[in-house]
Amino acid sequence: MKFKLTSIKKKVLELDNIDSAIIPTKAWEITILDTHEPLISALKPGILRIKIWSKEELYAIGWWVLETDWVSLNIIADMVEDGKWLDIEDIKAKKAEAKNLLEKYMEENRTMDMAYYIELETQFLKESAKEQLALR
Repeated sequence: MKFKLTSIKKKVLELDNIDSAIIPTKAWEITILDTHEPLISALKPGILRIKIWSKEELYAIGWWVLETDWVSLNIIADMVEDGKWLDIEDIKAKKAEAKNLLEKYMEENRTMDMAYYIELETQFLKESAKEQLALR
């Protein structure tokens, strides 16, 4: 199966023949194999696992979309990290900051500004995905 992984900034990876991909989606984690039924799904931050022969490549991905048909899989995400340059201390600090802001926001019993809440939650989930990748 042909595979293309793109961040919103640039193409990250393009492969001609992968065996499978395990992808975090908004509804659940799914496995895409060769000749998968056509599908479009929203992503959620997490770990993308690509299997090529007996080798597995891991990427931390953010939100956006995947699209597959019988011959190809295309993933576009607003964040793609391969783990090579991740700083675990920086990730933990950003994750803690997002968590603290979420907790503070809830404690103050403010009228919920959903856009702000979603932004904080998204940052927390992306940092969590990067942390999972960095700790592997």
